[in-house]
Amino acid sequence: MRCGGFLGGLLVGALVGAALGLLFAPEPGEEIRQRIKERAGDYKDRVADAGSDLIERSKTALREGKDKIAGAVRRGGAAEEA
Repeated sequence: MRCGGFLGGLLVGALVGAALGLLFAPEPGEEIRQRIKERAGDYKDRVADAGSDLIERSKTALREGKDKIAGAVRRGGAAEEA
């Protein structure tokens, strides 16, 4: 849930930044379009990298959580047997 909010905010921020860049840019239209195209590609790469990182961290946290739960279950079972 928090990831969706972050990525949504990132996308909105990128769009607002691009719009402001168009409004205040002192360059000809073709140069602006080329620069926006390049920056959009950069943002796309950043979002993809952030998403991949988030997925990997989530997998790691899930594995660690499963290991902790399994350990607690084993300890609980051993306590019952004693």
